[in-house]
Amino acid sequence: MNPLKLLEPDERERYDYLQEVFEEEFEQTHLAFHVSGILIYELLNLLAVCKYLFDEFGFPESEDSRLLRYAVTGTIAEYLEGE
Repeated sequence: MNPLKLLEPDERERYDYLQEVFEEEFEQTHLAFHVSGILIYELLNLLAVCKYLFDEFGFPESEDSRLLRYAVTGTIAEYLEGE
């Protein structure tokens, strides 16, 4: 079963945004997670971790916000350090 099918449309937009930022800013880790088959599950974990940021910034209206991108990138970095 594909867990992405369980996401609501707004969650899917957030997931896609995280996927894009993660791939661009953490290319090697993104590739490693993809190859090992855990990319979707790690992105779902990040979706939960970043929920407050999306809510605070008013995503998707703030999708082009540089501050949102910095905040998400920093949160991903912190998440990866905890791994």
